[in-house]
Amino acid sequence: MNNKHRRFFSAQFATIILTLWAMASCRQSPNILPAVPENAEKSVLIINSDKSVDKYATIQREFESTLEVKTIEVDIAGDRLSTDALQNQISSVRSPLVYAIGSKAYTLASTVIKNKALLFSSMINWRRFEVGSNTYGIALELPAEMQLFMCSYLFPEIRTLGVLYSEHHNRQWFDLAVSQANEVGLTLHGNTVENSDETIPALKALLPKVDALWLISDPIVLYNTQTTQTIFAETAARQKPIFAYNTLFSKYGAVLTISADIPTMGRQAAGLALDILKQQTVDEKVQFPAGSQVTLNLKKVQEYGIKINHAALSSVGKIIQ
Repeated sequence: MNNKHRRFFSAQFATIILTLWAMASCRQSPNILPAVPENAEKSVLIINSDKSVDKYATIQREFESTLEVKTIEVDIAGDRLSTDALQNQISSVRSPLVYAIGSKAYTLASTVIKNKALLFSSMINWRRFEVGSNTYGIALELPAEMQLFMCSYLFPEIRTLGVLYSEHHNRQWFDLAVSQANEVGLTLHGNTVENSDETIPALKALLPKVDALWLISDPIVLYNTQTTQTIFAETAARQKPIFAYNTLFSKYGAVLTISADIPTMGRQAAGLALDILKQQTVDEKVQFPAGSQVTLNLKKVQEYGIKINHAALSSVGKIIQ
């Protein structure tokens, strides 16, 4: 197969994958939930890592408003209780289902909860946590293959992507993404970062090897705002585009962002919780986010002189001129 045919096949295949992904998202949409019986006595214990964080508050609000079942709340950061007091409080609640929002909430819940269903969301790379047979969840990250297809489809001349990641948070994710990138004709180069001081040196070593930087959710790499701004400044100085996981990075100059929709994630978690409470069979115990937002910064595309596949623009939700 020559390069022309290979590119044509990849573009067509990407279109099919993106279409199927959109269809699957619609099928999984928790907006059309069966009604909860008015006399339902079951409740859900919600453990929130920190309700003062906007994304955690949003996902809990959407979860509660969609589920319409009695909820009991524990806010780890807001309640300011000792670990022992939190554990006693959680153990005393008789709800058959516990919903943990964030990594801290899940870590606490998983050590206390026995013989109850445990539901999670908003955890970076959930695969690094121990997951029991009675555990369910909504992954924080969109499927890597979906994002890679979109990158390949939109930017046919970009073939190598660089990734900065910490071993603790994203080793499993990166290993899987490498094989998925190969399937769409892309190559991933990764540099590991053990502490925040290593981020910029690792970035400088990585950029000469790649066409673009793929910025993923990693608290070690993105330690603070200053580090994030430096990452964007370094890549801009080398005319290397950044693909990112959150629309907020568009303001820093990200060329493409593909992000999970947080409100939809809360509603999706509610749909899964309802299935659990009704003791229905759940085929996919850990689900990818059902909703996504794709934003293209056309201004940066033109600034960097990046070739774009205009036929792929119909897959973009928002274009920044």
